[in-house]
Formats: sequence, structure tokens, C-alpha cells
Amino acid sequence: MSIRSTVKALLVENGRLLLNQCRTADGQTYYDLPGGGQHLYETMEEAVAREVLEETGIPVEVELFAGLVEEITTDPALRGEYPEYSHRVLHIFRVRRTGEALGCCCEKDLGQEGSVWVTPEEADQLPLRPQNLRGHISELLSSGSAAFWGTVKR
Repeated sequence: MSIRSTVKALLVENGRLLLNQCRTADGQTYYDLPGGGQHLYETMEEAVAREVLEETGIPVEVELFAGLVEEITTDPALRGEYPEYSHRVLHIFRVRRTGEALGCCCEKDLGQEGSVWVTPEEADQLPLRPQNLRGHISELLSSGSAAFWGTVKR
């Protein structure tokens, strides 16, 4: 097994942050930053632009690196079923829109029902994944430097 390199995007427009609204197999709603796995020979900047376009239909480019989170799955059943997602390092980038939205997304994340715009304060109250970011979105957005947001074991 290898560690999965993942990218996530912080896209803020008019004081609102873009989040993916998702649902677990048992029906629970959670929210996630747009993004996903980096492909072989793809730069992180290319990966985050591709993932945001796929999931939201919005073309973006990277402004700056904002933070890092590590996520490790401890459940043996989940490790067996999803070994490629059991240990991830999430690289979080501030991004900006580069053009008009395509009007639809072409490749939603597993469980993704759509995307929503929320204020940072609203985001701080939502069931956000990864858990390390819960209650810290406002802080992450206002920070002038990149930060390590810790390791979460779930």
C-alpha cells in the first residue's frame, strides 16, 4: 500500500466558500473541499485545477499553498475495502476562478450530491471532512501562511 497524494481547493468568492455536499452510504450528510487524488506525473497545481473542474464545473488556478492534513483510516474493514484511500496526505490550496462555470460537473466524488456556497462562519459549523478542519475554516482562510492541520485517525 502507498500513501495517496490528495489535493483540496479553497475557492472563495463574494465572501463565500465552495464546498461539496456529500452523503454517506447510511444517509448522513457531510461537506468536503473540492479535490481528489493526484495522478501520476501530474503536478499538484494541475491536479487541483482538474479536480475542481470535474467536481464543480468551475475552472480555477492555484494562488497559494494553504495547508496540509494527514488522514489515516484505522478500521480494518475499510482498510481492506479501500486500501488506496486508507492513508492520505491532503494538500490544501487557495484557488481563484479563471473563467465561467461550465454549468455542470462531469465527475462527482463518491457520495457527492452537489456543491454549495457558504460563509466561512457557516463552514465552521458544518460536519466537514477531514475532521481536522472542522471549526477552523475561518482561521485557515484568514491565515497569511501555510499550516499543518495535524493527523486524523478515523
